Amino acid sequence: MVPPFPFSWPACVHAFFLRYPNPQASHVLTVDVLDRRIDQRPPKAPSEPPSFVLCTTRLLLKRGSLPSWAPKNIIKNTEAWVLEESEVDLSAPSDDDSTPRVMSIWTRNLDHTTVLAVTEGIRFTENRKDVPPKAPTLCSTDADVRSDLSFSLLRRRIEKFGLKSYLSHMDTSRKGLFWSIRHLNHLRDPSSTRIMTTDPGPSRTKRLLHALRPPFLDGYPLGPIQWIKQRWKRWKEGDKMY
Repeated sequence: MVPPFPFSWPACVHAFFLRYPNPQASHVLTVDVLDRRIDQRPPKAPSEPPSFVLCTTRLLLKRGSLPSWAPKNIIKNTEAWVLEESEVDLSAPSDDDSTPRVMSIWTRNLDHTTVLAVTEGIRFTENRKDVPPKAPTLCSTDADVRSDLSFSLLRRRIEKFGLKSYLSHMDTSRKGLFWSIRHLNHLRDPSSTRIMTTDPGPSRTKRLLHALRPPFLDGYPLGPIQWIKQRWKRWKEGDKMY
């Protein structure tokens, strides 16, 4: 069990999906959503309706580092793909603490698994004992760090290094979530009215200018007139050079 987050459960869930990029995660290079769907699950009690869960699969590319004592060429590069799967309870908040909403996350690296494989499980549990939105979100983590190298002495040393790196990244990940919430006003203060304001949209003049915008500026092929103008401009520039 790690210290709770001093933010509401919806804020932590929202910030988790928006925490990249942040200054604490320079080692995360890319984040791609592979799949996102809503699954229907059986009711938690016979008298309750079925529950719905938001299931998301993401692929992250992370850059790591090797200790100076590691054998050379033990891995080809220090970048690794990491698979992240998460489930978010979409049910409405209950009036009691008997059925708190939960977000579950599982991550594991897909590369270099023989050298070091790290599997992590995280749970964000809604705290219904305190009055929202100030109720802190409970968090628990579980991880498995192991190496499958045949040389036992090197294997134990790499597992020790991996565990130390994982513990340090736990603090970094926590700071990244804090950074995300503090830079998203509607997560930090759900009662803020700024997110309730509607966007009036572009003015009539801007809509007209956008309608008259030449298509080739948006990646479409050049029209005959634009093609002739471009060729004429290049010919004149080439003629001036001589």
